[in-house]
Amino acid sequence: MTRTKGRKRSGRAGSPTRPVRVQVLALRDCTPLVPVGVADLLRKAADLAATLPGRNDLPAPQVALVAVARKPLVRCAGGLELRCSAALTDVDPGDLVVVPALDPDVLVHLDENRLAVPFLKRAFRRGADLASVCTGAFMLAEAGLLDGRSATTHWAFQELFAARYPRVRLAPQAVIVDSGRLMTSGGATSFLNLALLLTERLLGVEVARAASKMFLVDVNKAPQGAYAMFSTQKTHADEPILRAQALIEESLSEGVSVHELAQATAMSTRTFVRRFRHATGNSPREYIQRVRVEAARRELESNHDAITSVATRVGYTDPVAFRKLFVRITGLTPADYRARYGPRTAPSWVARQRVR
Repeated sequence: MTRTKGRKRSGRAGSPTRPVRVQVLALRDCTPLVPVGVADLLRKAADLAATLPGRNDLPAPQVALVAVARKPLVRCAGGLELRCSAALTDVDPGDLVVVPALDPDVLVHLDENRLAVPFLKRAFRRGADLASVCTGAFMLAEAGLLDGRSATTHWAFQELFAARYPRVRLAPQAVIVDSGRLMTSGGATSFLNLALLLTERLLGVEVARAASKMFLVDVNKAPQGAYAMFSTQKTHADEPILRAQALIEESLSEGVSVHELAQATAMSTRTFVRRFRHATGNSPREYIQRVRVEAARRELESNHDAITSVATRVGYTDPVAFRKLFVRITGLTPADYRARYGPRTAPSWVARQRVR
């Protein structure tokens, strides 16, 4: 389906200008914002293309909402009902199929929407391009289509995704991974960036650029790590490990070694490391680093202190080492992070009227 400006698509029906058929799936219990948003942005981009000077000859795509059900009505999250153009059982795969997020319990809703898995396999086999939003990547991976490929999904579900689909090369920081015929996007509103990528493919670079300005979509969105909220991972019931976690958080500036943590919990170092990883999903060293970076993020968001001072307070006397760690975990330098999320009187995109 990849297209460039001025180049016509050779359709299966033999017409060089046959419109691309886009099917946006509506999943049971999905957030309706995503399928409706993708479909609406693609339609509006096509309308915008018709108004641009020097417009290309690519035809507007035919965009349809398709219910992953045996009737064209889907009950979405919050009890909202979404009436679609067709039911999945009544249509053949189009040229491009978009899979929205699975909300909110991914694995439960993966099973409830399993009807889509063979459809996606058949669509890809017949030459369709496939794209997923957020946890919709689980659906593509379940169909085996991402094996051996790079992909991304919402940051909060990446650990589950990696464990369930070890043959997929997860790109944790990426907002979008474009593998040609397979595209995956990260969490939440990244569907807007995906819709712009699809607009570029369907209608050309100029139309996508105009659409990003018209719809106020930030094409330079920060890496997903910059948005990820660090959970202190205390939902387990291992009391000695909980004590170790508390000690780590209480000793940020002076630091505490893994050996000292093992002694404090009356374990050998080897046993402590094994139990800590089992309880939290991180090694003790990884956990210490993540707690320190999270503390630094909170400071960068709330004050204007020098970054070297922030680094010292969270246990790093070497600012270069701190910067490298911060970039590895968040995808942004400390300075870039503060520029995006630091304290200000109002966001740059909010206009304040002075009251006299």
